[in-house]
Amino acid sequence: MTAWVTGIGCVSAAGEKCFDNFEVLKGGIPRNLSKSDTGHSVFAAPLNENFNSNGKYSRSLDLLDQALHEALKNAAFDGVPEDLKVGVCIGTTSASFLNNINFHRKLRNGELDTGMLSQYRHGNPSEFIKRKLKLSGPAVTVTNACSSGTDAIGVALSWIKSGLCDIVIAGGADELHPVSNAGFYALGVMSKTLCRPFDRDRDGLSLGEGAGILILENSNSMRRRAVEPLASVAAYGGSNDAHHIAQPDPAGRGIEKAMLGAIRNACISPGDIGFINAHGTGTIHSDSAESSAFKRIFGVCRYLSVKGCTGHTLGAAGAIEAILTIMILRKNLLPASPGFEACGQGVEIPPVTEAIEINAQYAMSTSLAFGGCNSAVIIKKESFSE
Repeated sequence: MTAWVTGIGCVSAAGEKCFDNFEVLKGGIPRNLSKSDTGHSVFAAPLNENFNSNGKYSRSLDLLDQALHEALKNAAFDGVPEDLKVGVCIGTTSASFLNNINFHRKLRNGELDTGMLSQYRHGNPSEFIKRKLKLSGPAVTVTNACSSGTDAIGVALSWIKSGLCDIVIAGGADELHPVSNAGFYALGVMSKTLCRPFDRDRDGLSLGEGAGILILENSNSMRRRAVEPLASVAAYGGSNDAHHIAQPDPAGRGIEKAMLGAIRNACISPGDIGFINAHGTGTIHSDSAESSAFKRIFGVCRYLSVKGCTGHTLGAAGAIEAILTIMILRKNLLPASPGFEACGQGVEIPPVTEAIEINAQYAMSTSLAFGGCNSAVIIKKESFSE
């Protein structure tokens, strides 16, 4: 059963909407840069005032709401037949859990409103959408570090294929927050300037924030709603290399297994992949591991990392990058990898250095995460023909 993508929405430092993100990626110039409290450059997303809850919800949920609005409009989603099963699966590293800080601060000061306890629950992103749209299907929040967004798409795909859901609202969201910043600062993996994925001068990642939403549907739902697809999610693959809590297997065997699993599940060969939207954070170990896997699977391949324009949006990264993968496929234009000039340590295959026209049917988006987590999703460009 095909999982059609009928709507997309995203917000990141590159722009408020999908089109804005793609245009900034084409230009390769990051926007909305600011400084964290540790002095590092971070990529702040432009939150539209229409979605600013002014503290009622976390910033993650505000960003999620903004991306959701675009995706629903994109998919002409204005209510669905009651007999269609609609689920929600959102990936995040922290989201509303960061509100625990506010919870304990208010508790200490005797200001806690117990009526709002639900906003402190870690599953809040999916519950937020379920309540907002008055849905009755499953609602799951995936928290698998920086692969959460890709994993959420994988879960959504399984729900469509199994018949559990006719429609799934899938994606990811995360915000810039002092807790996240402090954690990455303590690990010593943040760039002193700006992230330069796969480059010889790369010295770490740059944190970002944002949200991405994809509307997945089965064929029956698409026919009944009379909508056209943007693409389909062809397959997902996941693995865990169990090498180190904060570093991938140096040879990239974990991400290789995830990528090969996705290729096998899509019933295609490596040569069918037109390009890869790489995880590419700009850290020495992660980039070299991913590059090693690319070489073993593909030999030579076309790939880029968008994080030079969006920053590392953590749990939102996989969703935002899947959306940009769809846009690249549909626009038939693969932009240059922002921030890259020359191959760095452990990188034998350079990413794309200038924009090129492509006519690809399949593309892959990859994610790596702390704890040895690895994920890959394959996107297919097509029109509705079932």
